Amino acid sequence: MRMIDADSLESKLPAHSNDSDHVMTRNFAVESFRALIKAEPTVTPSPVYAKGILLDRAVRYDLQNAFPKALLNLRLELIAYPARNTTVPLYGADTIEELNARIIEWCSREACKSYSPASVKYHLNGINQFCHTDFTRDGMEYIYTNLGNGINHDLCLRFVGEMDFNLNKLKHEIEKMEKPT
Repeated sequence: MRMIDADSLESKLPAHSNDSDHVMTRNFAVESFRALIKAEPTVTPSPVYAKGILLDRAVRYDLQNAFPKALLNLRLELIAYPARNTTVPLYGADTIEELNARIIEWCSREACKSYSPASVKYHLNGINQFCHTDFTRDGMEYIYTNLGNGINHDLCLRFVGEMDFNLNKLKHEIEKMEKPT
């Protein structure tokens, strides 16, 4: 399947047919578009695909095992739990640390505050399985309060990278940030 740049097509489509008394008909427009489609491929792959993290079979396998109900849409969003519409934006996640951070940021709310016990269990188990962690609901609530919804993305990246998902290190870092200088 090839995507087409509509602006490019429109700029190349003549405003009218060769017959000066004739307004462009639907058939003329369709035939013009078909000719342009055959002539010019216009879309380049997204930068995410070029970097390969989402093309890595092991990463996709781990995501599918951690979130078995998940879907990946064309906007590069992981819909981790369609029933609750838990969406994780993946565009620009080109490292495993970035992917882990986004999973934590966008799934942590459902993992601790959902009204549905099944949703809490699904998200908490998914996060723990994908990130290779063992967070409890209370630990996830602390994470959500301080890192959820992308509130502090840089700290979240440090939490999954430098701090190796250590809650004590995260608590220490947050205490340092909250102390007046």
